[in-house]
Amino acid sequence: MPPSRVFPRYLLPFAMAAAAAARAQEPGETIEVRGERREGSPRAPATAGTVIDLEQFGGEIRSVADVLLTSPGVSIHALGGPGQTATVSLRGATADESLVLLDGIPLQGPGGGAIDLATLPVTFLDRLVVNRGVLGAQFGAGALGGALELLPRRVRETATGGLLVSTGSFGTFRAALDGAAPLGSGSAVVGIQVDRTAGDFDYARQVTPGLPDSPYFGYTRQNADSTRGSVLARVAQSVSASTELDFLTQASIGDRGLPGPSSAITLHSRELDQSVLAGLRLRTASDASAWSVRAWGRFDRVELRGVQAFDDCVDGTSDCPRIDQRASAVRAEAESKVAVGGAQWLSGTVSAGQERVHGTSIRPYHRNLLSLAARDDWTLPGGFALHPALRIDKAGSETGASPALTASWRIVELLEVRAGWGLSFRPPTLNELHLESGGIVSNPDLRPERAWSLDAGATVRFGDAAISGGLFWSTYRDLIVYELFPPAKVKPFNVGSARIAGAELQALVKLPFDVFTQAAYSWLDAVNLRPGDQQNQRLPYRPPHRLFVRVARRDDRFDTWAESSFTSAMPRDSYGSAYIGAQLLFNAGAGIRAVGPLWIQLEARNLLDDQTLEDLFHYPLPGRSIALIARAGL
Repeated sequence: MPPSRVFPRYLLPFAMAAAAAARAQEPGETIEVRGERREGSPRAPATAGTVIDLEQFGGEIRSVADVLLTSPGVSIHALGGPGQTATVSLRGATADESLVLLDGIPLQGPGGGAIDLATLPVTFLDRLVVNRGVLGAQFGAGALGGALELLPRRVRETATGGLLVSTGSFGTFRAALDGAAPLGSGSAVVGIQVDRTAGDFDYARQVTPGLPDSPYFGYTRQNADSTRGSVLARVAQSVSASTELDFLTQASIGDRGLPGPSSAITLHSRELDQSVLAGLRLRTASDASAWSVRAWGRFDRVELRGVQAFDDCVDGTSDCPRIDQRASAVRAEAESKVAVGGAQWLSGTVSAGQERVHGTSIRPYHRNLLSLAARDDWTLPGGFALHPALRIDKAGSETGASPALTASWRIVELLEVRAGWGLSFRPPTLNELHLESGGIVSNPDLRPERAWSLDAGATVRFGDAAISGGLFWSTYRDLIVYELFPPAKVKPFNVGSARIAGAELQALVKLPFDVFTQAAYSWLDAVNLRPGDQQNQRLPYRPPHRLFVRVARRDDRFDTWAESSFTSAMPRDSYGSAYIGAQLLFNAGAGIRAVGPLWIQLEARNLLDDQTLEDLFHYPLPGRSIALIARAGL
């Protein structure tokens, strides 16, 4: 199991992913979770994608990780209960190979690793766009499994706002306040969210799982509390009739216990983190051209207390130093689009910047970043659309090209097919190259990971229903994996190669009486191609099958929903000798508008109260939980 670069036992380096069904819209086609035809990602036309409109969840208590579970092609690894670290993986790629962007700005953890979704407030967002495939040409180096776009809430024609307060099992509490309104010649959006949980849920585990019929024993999770505050603000002002200047900032501060896996409990380890992001953009558009210039900066800090390589310790003692990791990045970007005739748009992008990182007892490191990109969006006769793209990225001394070609064909109004091919790379993070943390040794000789993929799919629409299906095939080489480095540490090496293929299917149907249903099925075949005794074995932590079903009904008085997710058994090691059992979850909720704009909602998760559930790395998951929610539109 590859350890994290932030600390060796608490952040996962690999996460599973299931392949999924859906596609990108105009000029590609996106299956949007409310069954409507809405714009997908303009950066990745005709690629496999899913748009998640957050309005469908009303006042449900969801994190970004919870929302993403409704999309096919997504795998979430949450290290325990609410408030704990969660990362996203797409199409069987690792979390480091799946980009996350907020309003187009890439997010990363300290040192360039995977972003912790628990630090992102969902109440500030309008929708999420899940793009799947090797998309380096569209989103930049690192998008080997795909890219997740987080789009902040936009201002409507009049002022709007909302207040939400909830309380529930395990001492969980949330308060969120947001508002959006016209301001001067533009608009403003502001949101504040506070989350708190004690995390003291009961769970059951086998002390001797290798023995037949080994009994389960009950425990209570300790040191799993979490407190977090988040804020987001976006202000936009019109400079002229076609030009807009906007400012975006998002910040988060958190304090949480690190309880460790059930097999190695840590009662003294804690993490404190802070992050802040700010960006300024000027853009203009006309019928024949569009351009934008943007600059942004990001700072992240993580401080670990009571953390050691193989055990915890008491903070403040002489043999228990604090581990401090800090990362920052600044970048500027310019993009231009121009119409060629009436059926073609050419676009080009140039960006440059620098990222820095330093940690406890090591000197700072930095590297310069530069990228050039070009794309052609070409509408052809007969319903065809073609989208060639090329991007060149330079990160420090590493340079790589990412070509791609996607195409779509709307045969008739109700049927469209698409196909795509892409090749890209991921340079090692500054953590992997230079930082040493706990029991992890860096490796400055690492080479970039590389991947290519080919996929095809189709969407059929009839009435209030839409069905999308697709197939994909990806290969990876020079994978960065972590191996034992004697006497008692681990080190990253370029030794891996793999083939990941899959099938994706999604159905969205609106039934009578305003009942909306959605179902997503994913089949994933992930095989290790590394020569040796692991060759042709299935890659661990990637479920062959995943099924999600949701039924919901909402009107101006009542709100009800129920959902179920099934994840098949999967290998836990690289030899197929240990497996994680299949998991089945049921969640449900109901709400009523009590008076005026005030809604009262009750929801329950893990209705079967299965207390034996664990994530991929033996972190216990909560049993049945109940939440009471009060929300009101302002």
